Amino acid sequence: MKLITDKQKNGLTNPEFTKYLKNRVEKSELTQFEADVLKDTLFAALKGMGGLGLSANQIGVNKRACVIKLNDEELFLLNPVITQRSNEGFLFYEGCLSIPDTIKKPLRTIRSTSITVQTDNLGEITFQINPEEDRADEKVSRDTMMTVIVQHEIDHLDGITIRDRVYSTTVVKKQDYGRNDKIVMKSPNGELVEVKFKKANDYFLKGYEVV
Repeated sequence: MKLITDKQKNGLTNPEFTKYLKNRVEKSELTQFEADVLKDTLFAALKGMGGLGLSANQIGVNKRACVIKLNDEELFLLNPVITQRSNEGFLFYEGCLSIPDTIKKPLRTIRSTSITVQTDNLGEITFQINPEEDRADEKVSRDTMMTVIVQHEIDHLDGITIRDRVYSTTVVKKQDYGRNDKIVMKSPNGELVEVKFKKANDYFLKGYEVV
């Protein structure tokens, strides 16, 4: 099974990467048999690639589904959609199989501390970080890892990569904004919106950036 990666050639991005990983995958209508086959295919591909999660479009399958394997726990999410996000965010270092350079040099991203996900096969699921356990064990807890991985994989299905989630304080250093000052922000899909600076963090969590 071929993994689609962002390997540039002569300064140009791999066309397959743009086609499959920079465009949103819409809801897929699958029979139970088709869903089972897709599930087995994704888990088999993930096992061969050695990652923690994989979305169908990462292997060129334009279906809204992803799988996660964390230790002995396995999840198959069919038509997952994030229906609710916390206003609070946290920083995390992430790598991506489809962006090979980030495996050795993870990018610092910003993620929501809790999310609610609606799926066709598992219903509604809530994921939330566990900072107390993170500190107690001096390693990332299962809850925190799952919260990050689920957001990472659903982002893929929404045409968003970790490059779009990179946390940066560059804008804050460039200019000091008042809470009620209006700024223009751009979504990962290029949509522009004018918001008050005090609301900017809500948009940062959705992958927007200041322009």
